[in-house]
Amino acid sequence: MSAAWRVAAAILAGGGGTRIGGGVVKGQLVVDGQRIIDRQLAVLRPLFAEVLIAANDPAPWADLGLRVVPDRPAGGAPADGRGDRKSIGPIAGLDAILAVVPPTIDAVVCVAGDMPFLSAALLAHLRDAAPTAVALVPRVAGHAEPLLARYARALAPVAADQITAGRYAMVDLLARLGAGVIWIDELELRALDPELRSIVNINTSAELAAYDTPQNG
Repeated sequence: MSAAWRVAAAILAGGGGTRIGGGVVKGQLVVDGQRIIDRQLAVLRPLFAEVLIAANDPAPWADLGLRVVPDRPAGGAPADGRGDRKSIGPIAGLDAILAVVPPTIDAVVCVAGDMPFLSAALLAHLRDAAPTAVALVPRVAGHAEPLLARYARALAPVAADQITAGRYAMVDLLARLGAGVIWIDELELRALDPELRSIVNINTSAELAAYDTPQNG
């Protein structure tokens, strides 16, 4: 990796946890005796000089000493004028992060706030590989994993435009980027994370119970 190539990390933690009961801050859920956010930071902090969190409520993250970036209230309201930014999904968090990273940062590796099993090897690859890519995104069985991916800071106006146009799906953003996306296909991905544990996320109480194995008993 060139010394001139600088990448930050961002945890997209804005989801409301509706499938796990609503009003749940999923990064605060405990998996194997440790909060998801603490598990993530244990992997991210050694790899990235700067780690940010995209979330509208800073209170749950106050003990972490990290910058919390809220969704931007202006210039990105839903095209039909209804609802708010927190309802439009992770693209709002990506937009907010890309809008605040300084020019000294070339790209941001984003992870969803409910991924407990991040692989250091995969994250280092996302940080370092293909620096000319507008986006570097894993793909498993033909399905993109846009919430464990790297995005160039230059993508900021495109993300903002997608929101203004009411196109909130991350896959729509990737489709718009076309050849600017470099894909990490499954064979390469498994070389870095053999069991693909990094892409596991916690969406339901059943999933939480399945992965939250008690350390004693």
